[in-house]
Amino acid sequence: MSLLLLCTWIGATSIIPLSSLETAGYIQDVKVVGDILYAASNTSGLIIFDVSTSPKPRKLATFSMHGMTSIDVAGQTLYTVKGTSIIAIDVTDPEAPVLLSVTKTRNSVTSITVESQWAYVVGDGGVTAFDVRNPSKPIEGGTFSSFNVYTSVSSLGSTVMICGTEVITVVNFGVTPPAHLGRQYIHSLNCHSSSGVEDTFYIAGRRGVYTISAISPHDPVERFTRGFTGTMRGIDVLRGSAFVAGTDGFHTLNATEMDLRVGHIMTPMHGWQVRVREDMAYVAEGPKGVQVVDISNISNPTLVGGYNPISADSRDIFAQGGYAYLSGPVASLQVVDISNPKKPLLVGRLYDGTGSSVHAVGATVYVAGGTQLMVIDVSVPSRPVVLGRRSVKCAAVHVVGTTAYVVTLRDGFQILDVSSPSSIKLVNYLPFDYLLKAALLVSNNIAYVVSDRLTLINVQEPTVLGTACKGSTPSGVDVVGTTAYVAVQDGGLQVLDVSDPLQPAVLASGCKGCKAATDVKVHNGTAYLTTKQGMQAVDVNKPRALRLVDTFLNKERDLKGEEGEEEEEEEEEATTLSISDGVAYVSRNGLHVFGLVDSYPFVPEEEPEGKSSGEGSTTLAVVSLVGCSILLTAATVLLVRRLRAAGGEDGVGASDVFGAPQEADGREALECSTMKHSDQSSENIE
Repeated sequence: MSLLLLCTWIGATSIIPLSSLETAGYIQDVKVVGDILYAASNTSGLIIFDVSTSPKPRKLATFSMHGMTSIDVAGQTLYTVKGTSIIAIDVTDPEAPVLLSVTKTRNSVTSITVESQWAYVVGDGGVTAFDVRNPSKPIEGGTFSSFNVYTSVSSLGSTVMICGTEVITVVNFGVTPPAHLGRQYIHSLNCHSSSGVEDTFYIAGRRGVYTISAISPHDPVERFTRGFTGTMRGIDVLRGSAFVAGTDGFHTLNATEMDLRVGHIMTPMHGWQVRVREDMAYVAEGPKGVQVVDISNISNPTLVGGYNPISADSRDIFAQGGYAYLSGPVASLQVVDISNPKKPLLVGRLYDGTGSSVHAVGATVYVAGGTQLMVIDVSVPSRPVVLGRRSVKCAAVHVVGTTAYVVTLRDGFQILDVSSPSSIKLVNYLPFDYLLKAALLVSNNIAYVVSDRLTLINVQEPTVLGTACKGSTPSGVDVVGTTAYVAVQDGGLQVLDVSDPLQPAVLASGCKGCKAATDVKVHNGTAYLTTKQGMQAVDVNKPRALRLVDTFLNKERDLKGEEGEEEEEEEEEATTLSISDGVAYVSRNGLHVFGLVDSYPFVPEEEPEGKSSGEGSTTLAVVSLVGCSILLTAATVLLVRRLRAAGGEDGVGASDVFGAPQEADGREALECSTMKHSDQSSENIE
């Protein structure tokens, strides 16, 4: 039995993907066709929703493609542009979109509109028409060339209007070659989007809303609505009303008397685009998903629901007591219920400035970022409440009891009394060099400050004790006893003996196969590193002989410009890591959850979707395989039988640790399909 367990341990993995809490990235365009809503995200790609029955869109499918910002739909085909390509996607089955074609364009294109059999694309160099009667093979038609840079295109029949930073141009594509009809230069136009309805084009721009007659386009600008306090970015027109989304919310206007504003409502974020269906308007809200506005009474638009994914840009994460707390520049605090690690649930959010560091003590969360330190009550997780704040340019915070230790960008290292959140008091401070970013951990009355180096500070009488890791670009730190583990760019991990904090001693600098790390946490003799490519596990039981034991790589696939090619890998930064109850929570374009199996032999019953062995075997894997094969072959038949019986009794499977995989809506609950596993690799990590 011991032999089998030895072989099992040698081949064991340490990182088990459990779930992901999705992010929508940055939604910049939406299109509604019947009961289906299509949303274009520049990071997540195409997201498809059913909006037939509820103000809250029900997600049907995602088609991954980075850089999607403009879409249009004709029949059962959705068209989008990226770089120098037009991409056609079959959406006959909205739950299973299929790529039809990728067609090259002459220049870089930014916007697309489809009218009858023609798709018009605009960007550098003017506007080009493509015949899309066969969406599997669009054919280039006429081109109207221009030295101007255009950002939006709309059409009324063969009359096409294009607009850009300072120019509006109207072109007749009903003749060969396409003929210029009219042009007008407008300072600071900054055209974001446009829409053609009946005989009028509507433009949303930096200074307001413009209308252009398609009947007499030689003198294009017909009317201009001024007075908006923000930039107008999205516009749609229905039943004589114009619906506009921008940086100052959602507006309704009289489409024939554009100076007559009818209604207004603030939306959670800056609107990028708006599309109207019956009595509902759908607003693309960038990182805050899609907001749904009831426009049955256009003078009193009402926010009634939406698709609100977790923000993608969290800078820090802290997990404890069944909840994970994330902070970032958009949402200062997001609260996620992690009582079931396989099904994390976003339950609360707070938008109050920015956050770069978060720490929790009981039901109180401390968020540092921007120009303040906030103390937040999360006793009701769905409704975080700010108890108090202190004006200070914070970079990082760590709290012990009622004392907050703060690293500031300009005002050094500060010790604050937070026993009364409404009146936070400065207790002591230590001048510190100007910092661009920092991480902080306090252990045994020593503060470990990560900036361009690791600095050890005595927090009882604030003084610098020692420094280390200068020149290694550290980014995170964890401490166990008198050993400090530092995430670094060069070699991934440095291990320091800090028993004498005046002279930290390097025990190990880098490990073979380790990538540049962004954060580190140590659990049961294993250091877990987040990297730009994913996550790695390093055996640190022998600090002077670090051993990489497991790697997960984030392999997101994309589309190149050539037809039939896929691919280009995108590296998304894994920011920070928190471990609670043997589960790791990683903030990387949302939230990713991993089970940690590092204290006993582990035999996976089967590899989950998206997890496969890396190409090529490592030395460790080869040795373990050959060694175990020889030993087992040399054993007697009786011993082999006994070993098998013992393995059946004592072996541990994935379902024994985390429960059997569950399914929801016909799909596996496990959602980390973009994570590729590379077993035991210390040499062949891509």
